[in-house]
Amino acid sequence: ALDRAALAALEPALAPGLHAWLLPDEAQVMSRDMLHALAVHAPKVHWCWGERVLRVEAGALQVAGEGPVGFDLAIDVRGVGARPDIALRGVRGEVIWLHAPGVTLQRPVRLLHPRHRVYIVPRPGNLFIVGASEIESEDRSPVSLRSAVELMAAAQSVLPELAEARIVHMEANLRPALPDNEPHTHAEPGLLRINGLFRHGWLLAPALVQDALALAGLDEPEKETVDV
Repeated sequence: ALDRAALAALEPALAPGLHAWLLPDEAQVMSRDMLHALAVHAPKVHWCWGERVLRVEAGALQVAGEGPVGFDLAIDVRGVGARPDIALRGVRGEVIWLHAPGVTLQRPVRLLHPRHRVYIVPRPGNLFIVGASEIESEDRSPVSLRSAVELMAAAQSVLPELAEARIVHMEANLRPALPDNEPHTHAEPGLLRINGLFRHGWLLAPALVQDALALAGLDEPEKETVDV
């Protein structure tokens, strides 16, 4: 827990009356840049952009317009696209990109509120991401006025200097969620499925991959060290 002085020392732009807690090891990922880096720096990976996978089965992928393609291990991480193989639902989430020169924020900030679960994430170039709504709907249409107003009003209540920020971009998409909102991993010979990441996304992915590889018997055993 942070008192007012500690909060002001860490993040002076935040509203002074907030009750705040510091999570020292919380991380953030620039997902678009991360995807680009993975594509550029994975020379042994053959990327097939724009291909639609209709079905994933043990040892095979069914690609739209083609016959089944065989593999030693088929890995299904299609999100909502994995239905009906997994009992998923899509939960609508909306985010807003703001440009706010002169506003300084050193780390992601989350607002815990009975109605709003809002985060503000700083990005290079004086950009801030504000998100995200959580609506039980599979509507992929553009961001609604209600969501935009609520998200930006909540963000400004936490970071008052955002009042003069400019709206750069708004987007909406679906989070893949299981009935319990927990991630799920399934492994069988020739098939590995990871899904249901819901709000956790990129930050939880490395740990889920480690667990999935262990479940499939593909993890590397830890090397033992011996004192001589």
